[in-house]
Amino acid sequence: MANVTLAANQEVCDLLDYEYVEHQLGELKVNILFSCVNTDDWSDESWINAEGIPSHIIKLPYHKVRIMSKEQVRALMLEKALERLQRAA
Repeated sequence: MANVTLAANQEVCDLLDYEYVEHQLGELKVNILFSCVNTDDWSDESWINAEGIPSHIIKLPYHKVRIMSKEQVRALMLEKALERLQRAA
């Protein structure tokens, strides 16, 4: 099953829905960390862990997410996850 986690500033934390993305990805074995923090120091990264499960850090645009609805953020998170998984395939 997909394992989705978050690293986010308090202002946007309630908008991010990791359970929605986990449910949409179903039984896919992947780790995804969504980063939505007010900094430019985070970078998107990907790697394969010792068990062979791919892991991805996906940076969400903090200032854009702040003004979005929860439904819009869900769609953005799923879109970014699917884009990253397709690039990794």
